[in-house]
Amino acid sequence: MRKPVWHSEKKGSAKEAFVAFSAGRDVVPLPEADQDLVPYDIWTNQAHALTLYRGGVFSREEARSILAALIKLKEDWLEGCWHLDPTLEDVHINIEAYITEHCGEALGGRLHSGRSRNDQVANDMKLYARDVILEFCQETTTLISAILTHAASHLQAVMPGYTHHRKATITTWAHWCASYTQGLRRDAQRWMDLYHRINTCPLGAAASYGTTWPLDREYTAQLMAFDGPQENTLDAVMSRGEAETEITQALALLMKRLACVSQDLILFSTEEFGYLSLPPAFTTGSSIMPQKRNPDFAEAIKGKAQAVQGYCAALTTINAANLAGYNKDVQWTKYQFMDAVREARHAARILADVFQGLHVHTDRMTQAARTGFLNAVDIADFLAQSRQVPFRQTYRILSDAVGLSTEGFIAKSTLNTLLQKDNITLLTDEEYSQLTDPVRCVMNRTHCGSPHPEQVNHALHSLSTQQAALLAWIEAQQNRIAEAKQRCTGVELMDRAAQPE
Repeated sequence: MRKPVWHSEKKGSAKEAFVAFSAGRDVVPLPEADQDLVPYDIWTNQAHALTLYRGGVFSREEARSILAALIKLKEDWLEGCWHLDPTLEDVHINIEAYITEHCGEALGGRLHSGRSRNDQVANDMKLYARDVILEFCQETTTLISAILTHAASHLQAVMPGYTHHRKATITTWAHWCASYTQGLRRDAQRWMDLYHRINTCPLGAAASYGTTWPLDREYTAQLMAFDGPQENTLDAVMSRGEAETEITQALALLMKRLACVSQDLILFSTEEFGYLSLPPAFTTGSSIMPQKRNPDFAEAIKGKAQAVQGYCAALTTINAANLAGYNKDVQWTKYQFMDAVREARHAARILADVFQGLHVHTDRMTQAARTGFLNAVDIADFLAQSRQVPFRQTYRILSDAVGLSTEGFIAKSTLNTLLQKDNITLLTDEEYSQLTDPVRCVMNRTHCGSPHPEQVNHALHSLSTQQAALLAWIEAQQNRIAEAKQRCTGVELMDRAAQPE
């Protein structure tokens, strides 16, 4: 098996999936957009055939024949025996041609009764979008779980907190990681909200204005695990691209967060910081410098995040200010959306694997937390509270003390000299010792959401509980979809289709 030029057994071998993620589309061609829609269009056809059977358009044997052909088509497609023919324009006409070839014109030509490609593709995209939501919700929860486990092992790993890219005050690595998980939880909640909002069925809207064919749209929606039909037929077609835009916006927010996490990992793993060591399996080498190990996964995530932002901008403007009804412009929402999905896919899962192998240099973090006057605000707070003087006064004293100090920390003698000038009780040796201990500084912050180990542990436990509920929700939706797919292929459904439920 061929390997990258930078491969080294001693430095650890990079995972194949990670290499592909970082390489992007350099040597991998993009599939046709409608290739991804084949299984969804098959499902749409199955549901429509059963709905037409229910309405008396097809006989039992005719519907049976169409369903059998669709099952065979899916098998052929999965085995690579059937491919989209570009001369037939799109996936919809390709599948109609297949049905016609296998069932005859009398059936293939009637399968399109009561629908248009307008509502057909809108329905396919809803089915695709729904799976995308569940996929990214699953990836998000996987990352949350990995970070929660990692954070729980570093509750007392003190480190500098930063503002404006400068050392600011003292925190812990677990508190830092907990901030990631709290944000990711909002991302997961956003996926759930989106799922419920988009889970309506456009099929039956036809070109935009309904049809004279006897369609039970409630039944059609049930066959595809939708919550119900997208009621107004004009809106069902006109809103195509809206769900895609919302999902891409959610992807943009998720990728922005992952880019932030990635940048933290890049900086904290540099020799200059030395807080973290990245797992070798997720770093790459240089084609010229043998000593290099690069955080390509993190830089790739940052690049992909920017790309998704671009797709998001494009989606918000496509089909804008057009007359209501179908317009060809909207077709391009398919490409932008699928490209955004392709770029964002696996980013969260890659980061989950990274956190599982991430090594934290707690001694280096603690050392960094002891310099840079990071305890200045803790001292100012302590003096304001214990000496009962205004905080602004102690703030000024600490500011002067920092200005008079040159070693990266405030000497007790310097501070007491300034306190004496303001007639404030001097610090004792014990007080000074506690205020210069980074761990003690963290332990004094006992309020909700603080870096105190007990508070962080409480937050991690709460998030873990929410994780269980979220995973149960994902499984419930996946089971519902799987059952609906099975119903559409089962012969026993034929008898039930003839009777209203």
